[in-house]
Amino acid sequence: MKASDGDQLWNKFKSGDRDSFAKIYNVYIEDLLSYGYRVTSNRQLIKDSIQDVFLNLWLQRANLSDTDSIKFYLFRALRNRIVRNIEIQHDKPGPDPESFAEGLLVDFPLEQALMENETHEELIKRLQNAISQLPKRQQEVLQLRYHQNFGLEEIAEMMQISNQSVRNLLHRSIGELRKFFQVAGWIMLLIFLLG
Repeated sequence: MKASDGDQLWNKFKSGDRDSFAKIYNVYIEDLLSYGYRVTSNRQLIKDSIQDVFLNLWLQRANLSDTDSIKFYLFRALRNRIVRNIEIQHDKPGPDPESFAEGLLVDFPLEQALMENETHEELIKRLQNAISQLPKRQQEVLQLRYHQNFGLEEIAEMMQISNQSVRNLLHRSIGELRKFFQVAGWIMLLIFLLG
C-alpha cells in the first residue's frame, strides 16, 4: 500500500468511516497474526490481543495521531497489547516457528544456494527446526526484518530496545542459523556482512 493511500485510509478511519476501518483490518490481519506468533505461542492470547487493538482503535479513533505507517502502528500496538495481556495472565510465551519459516525462506537471499542440495520442503523443515531453537527475541527480530521488511530503527522502537541491540540480535540469529546450514554458511556470512 502506498504511503498516500495509507494516509487517506487512516484519515477516513479516524473520521469514523467504517469501510476504511474494515479495510485496515482486512489488509493487515494476516501479518498481525503471523507477527503475534513471534511474540507468544498462545493463539487465543494473540486473537484476543488483536481484537483489543482494533476495539481500542475504533473507540479512540478521534484521539489518534497521524502515522507514517499503519503497519508499523499496528505491529507496535499489537506487541504492547500482547505483553500487557501476558503480564495480566502470567503466561509464559513460547516460539511457534511454523507460520514464519516459509516467509523467511522466501525472503532470505540464501534460498537459491540451499535449494541445490535440498527440496523446498526439506529446506522449510530444516529452517523451521533452526528457528524453533532460537530464543524468542531472535525469532521476533528476524521476522520483523526479513519477513515484514521493517527498518532497524522501526524494529528498535517497536521492541523498545536500542538500534545496536537490534543489530546484535540479528547478528546472533544469523550466526546461529548458519550452523544449521553448514554447506552454505559462508554465503550467509557474506550476505550478512554485505547486507
